[in-house]
Amino acid sequence: MFIIVVGCGRLGSSLARSLSGAGHRVSVVDWTASSFDRLEDMPEIEKVLGTGIDVDVLRSAGAEECDALAAVTDHDNANIMIAQTAEKIFHIQQVVARVNEPRTEELLRRFGIASVCPTHLAARALFEALNTQPS
Repeated sequence: MFIIVVGCGRLGSSLARSLSGAGHRVSVVDWTASSFDRLEDMPEIEKVLGTGIDVDVLRSAGAEECDALAAVTDHDNANIMIAQTAEKIFHIQQVVARVNEPRTEELLRRFGIASVCPTHLAARALFEALNTQPS
């Protein structure tokens, strides 16, 4: 599978590494060149410098031929725009957006955009950890 990851922070670089390690072809987009330092030992991952909300940048990352896209920048609004562009312009079937604001995740569901909210995931994990610890 060919997957584009937009955002090369801690989450995006970790996701790209995992996907590449699982045998997927991966292209990563970020607007800061130094972000790619996190992947300097991964020459098989294509790195594209630019903003993920730019159609031409997504095109040069391979959006016209990719199978999936993950929008995982630190900015919820940018991730929403990237996800919508991937779905509406490039007709990418499997798209997911990272959203930090829990209310935004609910809104995206209403619009049919798949999302993951690290805030919800962390809260659930912490709840489980606190509820399962012996007193």
